[in-house]
Amino acid sequence: MMRVCFVTHYHTLYGANRSLLDLIDGLTPLGVACHVIAPCHGPITEELAKREIPCVIAPMECWVSLPGIAVFSGIGRKFKLFRASIQKLYKNRNLLPRLVHQLKNWQIDLVYTNSSVTPLGAMLASQLKCRHVWHLREFCDLHYGFQYDFGKWWTQAVIRRADALVAISKAMAHYYTGGAEWSHMHLIYNGVLSRDGFDILYKECRAKPSSTGQYSFAMIGKLCAAKGQETAVRALALLKHDFPQARLSIAGEGEMEPLIRLANELGIGDKVSFLGYVSDPYQVYRQADALLMCSRYEAMGRVTAEAMSACLPVIGYDQAGTSEIIEHERTGLLYRGGPAELASCMRRLLEQPEWAEQLGKNGWDVARSRFCIEDYAERIHNVLLNLLQRRASS
Repeated sequence: MMRVCFVTHYHTLYGANRSLLDLIDGLTPLGVACHVIAPCHGPITEELAKREIPCVIAPMECWVSLPGIAVFSGIGRKFKLFRASIQKLYKNRNLLPRLVHQLKNWQIDLVYTNSSVTPLGAMLASQLKCRHVWHLREFCDLHYGFQYDFGKWWTQAVIRRADALVAISKAMAHYYTGGAEWSHMHLIYNGVLSRDGFDILYKECRAKPSSTGQYSFAMIGKLCAAKGQETAVRALALLKHDFPQARLSIAGEGEMEPLIRLANELGIGDKVSFLGYVSDPYQVYRQADALLMCSRYEAMGRVTAEAMSACLPVIGYDQAGTSEIIEHERTGLLYRGGPAELASCMRRLLEQPEWAEQLGKNGWDVARSRFCIEDYAERIHNVLLNLLQRRASS
């Protein structure tokens, strides 16, 4: 039996951790014994406990910081900031003896880091002299505005030393390789549902009433500038006179008050609903008619793939991973620009609801062929097998 230890840097159930749970669900039937290191208790550890997956808590540090804190950024050259970054590395280093002992007890064959923002997995693999896989899931600087404590070049150089790299989109792979061919870089899209799950959801969507008198656009994601909720609110305001039936539902944690004020100022406070954090996004998809993905640097867009699995047409910003998932005017619509351009796409769906419904059905077909958990897990399983077989032969 193959024994793998996954390292996750946060405790909530946003995209990376939900994809990790899907991966564990897919690998377990293939004979992989999964173990997890998490930074603290929370929703992710609760889900692992339900699956009886062994988990150990280790308050790990990330090697990225908000602007102004990173070492090589403007005022970040100050000694005290450099010292803070060094202290974070030492905190991770101090975790190693206990974790190495635990992983030896688990008889781990391979360490698998679920995100690019923490070096702990690489440090453990080095101590254990075992194989290490790095799953690349985010544009830390472009999307989240983080800066690397020791500079982007040095950090990526460390990441490239992993035995295998898994990128969740072509855009993510290009971010690291610059277009070069790397034999240890693997393009593997996230899985979002099992094949049976896709089929069950399709039947539910077919039974959904075709018209309720309103047309609801949905957004799911952390409330922050990078996700583009403000753009969506402004776009809806441009449609309020011509399409009074249009609504917008926004799910996610974060700074809600500025968006509420904006909606009220634009006269659409009664048309925008703020749902807060939603543990099951499919609750939102089932109540929506279309999804908006306004992030400019979405690494893949798990939410986009999930919405397609729920037969929703998706309007997405034409860049990064979103451009790979949505086929313009076949499975959804792509736009570039701001609120006016987004509103133009929303108008097309509002004016042609039957066509919008067909886009959603086309999207389901594509999603089922590309984003099944079984395929996702099998491809990663093959990567792991190859690594261990190469190690055994050497």
